[in-house]
Parts: sequence; C-alpha cells; structure tokens
Amino acid sequence: MSEAPGVEYRTVPGRGCLNLRGDADDPVFRDAVSMATGVELPTEPGRWLEAGETRACWLGPDEWLLIVPDGEQARIERQLREAMRGPFSVVDVSGGFIHVNLRGEDAGHVLQKSSPYDFHPLNFPPGRCVQTVFAQAGALVAAAEDGSFDLVFRRSYADYLARWIADAAEEHGFVARHVTD
Repeated sequence: MSEAPGVEYRTVPGRGCLNLRGDADDPVFRDAVSMATGVELPTEPGRWLEAGETRACWLGPDEWLLIVPDGEQARIERQLREAMRGPFSVVDVSGGFIHVNLRGEDAGHVLQKSSPYDFHPLNFPPGRCVQTVFAQAGALVAAAEDGSFDLVFRRSYADYLARWIADAAEEHGFVARHVTD
C-alpha cells in the first residue's frame, strides 16, 4: 500500500465566477443574492459562506466573488439584474479563472512558501478566504471545511502556478490530479 502524498494538486472543473459589487446593508441587494444563489453574502472581512455548490467569498466591503456551478452564471446574473435596484454590478468573469484544490498534510507548508500571508491554522481556519500574492501572481485562497485549500487564480497563470506548486511541494511528496468532472 502506497503512502498518501504530502500535497495533492487537483484542478476543479465545472465552476463559474461572478464578480458582484453592491451595498451589503441594502436588504433588497442581500435578498436578491440569496434568492438567486441560495447563499447569504458574508459581511465579515475574509470570510466565505456556502450553500450547495455555490460559494460567496468576501473580497471587500462592497465586493464578492460568487463561485457557482458552470452553466448557472447567465441565469444567476439575469436574476440579480431583474431583482436589484440602485447601484450594483454583476460581471461574469468565469473565462478568466481556474479553480484548484490543494490538499494533504503539507498543503499549508506549500502555501506558506508561496505567499506572505500567514496560513497557519490558528490564523486561517476553515471559512476564511484572502486575496494575496501567491508565487508572484494574484490568487484567492479559501480554507475549506475538510482541511484543504481552494485557490482561484487567473487562467493565464495556470501553467506557471502549477509548476511553482509542484516545485514547492516536491520535498513533501507531490501528486497532480486533473479531474475531468
């Protein structure tokens, strides 16, 4: 029986992204998001909330990244536009991003090597997310409930970051899995 790798890199297909901006204090805005996605917007800095396959990640006081099942972006965007009043923005940015899950007992060590952010479990427990510089590229990192980490970064950096992570994880034992759905 083979030993589990210290770090496993998995591509996560079938995810769409909507960048959402608006006033979290506006009940119409909050209710529209909840009705269209099934998820409440996190209002605490650096948090994410999830319902089913949809996740809302806090990016700023008036900005969130909605991660939704691929193919649902147009429906959700339409519902939001129909329900909202006042200043808001919703933009489908799915084509520009790749989703990766980093898991294994040494995944946190690789994150520590790759970013100036403190990913220690006491500082970055499940439910937290942060936009940070990751191996000289921008990324959103979220601590998942199962102890793994979800990363969202620009598609143009996919090859570079996959190689960076593989190199940073080599000493811990590394395996890459490209899930096809």
